[in-house]
Amino acid sequence: MPDPNKISLNDLARSRSPYLLQHADNPVQWREWGEAAFAEARRRDVPIFLSVGYSTCHWCHVMAHESFEDAEIAQTLNELFVNVKVDREERPDVDRIYMSYVQATAGQGGWPMSVWLTPDLKPFYGGTYFPPTDNYGRVGFTTLIDRIGTLWSEDKATLLGYGEKSRELLQENAGHHQLEGIAEAGDAIEMCLEELNTDFDEEWGGFGRAPKFPMPGYFNILLEKSARRSKTKWLNLITSSLDKILDGGIWDHVGGGLHRYSVDQYWHVPHFEKMLYDQGQMSGVLAEAFRISGSARYAKAACQIIDYVSRDLRGELGQLFAAEDADSSLPEDPTRHGEGAFYVWTKQEIESLLGSDFELFAEAFYIKSEGNARPESDPHGELTGMNTLMRIRGDKGLAARFGKTESEVARVIEAGLKKLFDKRIKRPRPLLDDKTLLSWSSLMISGACKVYQRCGYEPALELATDAAEFLLASMREEATGSLARAFRNGRGNQNGFAEDYAAFACACLDLYESTSEVKWLQMGRELLEELEHRFLDHKRGGYFATESGDENLLVRLRDDYDGSEPAASSLAAMAQLKFASLLDDDEFRERGRRTVEAFGFQWKRAPRAMPQMLVAASRFLDSDQQIVLIGERGTDSWQSFTSTIHRHRDIGSAFVALDRREGIPSILSGNSKLAPMLESVSEGGAKVFICEDFACKEPVETVEAVEKILC
Repeated sequence: MPDPNKISLNDLARSRSPYLLQHADNPVQWREWGEAAFAEARRRDVPIFLSVGYSTCHWCHVMAHESFEDAEIAQTLNELFVNVKVDREERPDVDRIYMSYVQATAGQGGWPMSVWLTPDLKPFYGGTYFPPTDNYGRVGFTTLIDRIGTLWSEDKATLLGYGEKSRELLQENAGHHQLEGIAEAGDAIEMCLEELNTDFDEEWGGFGRAPKFPMPGYFNILLEKSARRSKTKWLNLITSSLDKILDGGIWDHVGGGLHRYSVDQYWHVPHFEKMLYDQGQMSGVLAEAFRISGSARYAKAACQIIDYVSRDLRGELGQLFAAEDADSSLPEDPTRHGEGAFYVWTKQEIESLLGSDFELFAEAFYIKSEGNARPESDPHGELTGMNTLMRIRGDKGLAARFGKTESEVARVIEAGLKKLFDKRIKRPRPLLDDKTLLSWSSLMISGACKVYQRCGYEPALELATDAAEFLLASMREEATGSLARAFRNGRGNQNGFAEDYAAFACACLDLYESTSEVKWLQMGRELLEELEHRFLDHKRGGYFATESGDENLLVRLRDDYDGSEPAASSLAAMAQLKFASLLDDDEFRERGRRTVEAFGFQWKRAPRAMPQMLVAASRFLDSDQQIVLIGERGTDSWQSFTSTIHRHRDIGSAFVALDRREGIPSILSGNSKLAPMLESVSEGGAKVFICEDFACKEPVETVEAVEKILC
């Protein structure tokens, strides 16, 4: 954030973005992305230096300190370029365009992203982090900007030619098109599963080697097929991975929640930032894993994520904040910062807090006087003497070792973690990125709904409902149906992207199934219609990331990768098929089919690239299960039936609950199957209808009968 004692030297002080505000005091004359900056580049006839990052990015902080706070480097940047800062979380469209260029030309991407553009926004050189000076065979930032400045003045035509070729390449890649019939997706699903099985780390769980990310999309396709086929092979990949994740340092044993990723294969030493989208998606994964496996550990962890988000990532209005930084002030010296400083411990600290319980706790969590990071996990020795909690021994082994019962061991562990929590909250906290992003909040709402349904955890529903109400009240323009991408001290100026509409539609449908409040079903439909109107690719199918008409974007991309967040079209297909199943609506089912088929080129050649799209394909190819409850809201039978159905219904099923006294809402009136069901239930009664493609079995009238069918 800008220092109030300093005079801002650039335009970023007027921004609401926490990331841009971090750079408001830089001597670099930063401009925000927009026509004013581009016009200046054309007037001066100089390149644009585009720097893209986000507020909780560790290496963004490093490059800012090394280069952007340096007066000499800043002077050179100001003389040679128009310098533009972009928050990738608020402008994912800009980030994706230029990241695709960097990945194609540099071989890898990441943040901070550094790209040089012609005044008409065509990229001619790019990379990620650059050290300030040449070292270890890497070109330094100082050397690089001097070279680019010289080339521009002496051989501008060559750089302009590079830019034009880059534009052509980007447009060619964006225009790639190959439809595949949805029946072919069955083979892609099998290929995806087998590739995950081949890449599975049998010792430590997860897929591939370091760095390791949780990858919720992988878990979702595995959960989908485990639930529908009762395949223990795929379930083992899930449970082995989740157990290691929950043992590892990537899991915050003290405060709950997941860090971004593990730098090692052991899930031990994490990159310590915490992102809302990880909490949302992984809470849902854990809840579904609990439903399939019955392991209470997963339910507990899912609820702990809800507690963490409610405590540390929620505002007074119910809004959800984006992230917490990896870096924070050192407890012993607040003038210095370090990655993970809030989360790591010396042996002496823990011993002084726990007293006689220390030995058991230390053996449980791998506590060492020299620190517990392996050399390959901490090559620069930054964690020497520090311990990242990692559970290496279970309650049973500790009970035998220390002559206690397992319940006594569990109490010692819980009491120890509580003492560490009470100590930790007195430390300087990591920076909170307190902006609200619509798609990220929606992912958290969906995850919280799953935790409420599968685990019966009421705070999860409260979190989800409050967050959704905030999005409706503060980030949606009722007259036009337009969504804002971000909110911080007011609604942001950037319109929402396709992912915002699609993710919010999914969240609304999840809320409808959780609450049976028709307004969420209606809002889900409105969002899907807005998505269709604003973003549909009429030629190829699927959805563009952006609305048409932005002349400052080189290409209009469709996102075709389910990475840390699902692609907009994957979310759209999920919502369309869910809506079709809830309403028995052929039009939305057809939309879902077309959306899946539009990305056949991707899921056929690289099925692991779009696991969430393959979940949607699986739901299209398999029979739909619908469960309809007809009863009277507020009665004991209504509550008993809904909680049982939420806990046990199939992973892809649709749940409709109707109060017989209220009749059929207009949005559901097109489903002709519902009226006879409603008429069959007498006053004070309740029935549950369990159907496949709305071909229904005989209704049941007891919770025990519902459990027998669903379990």
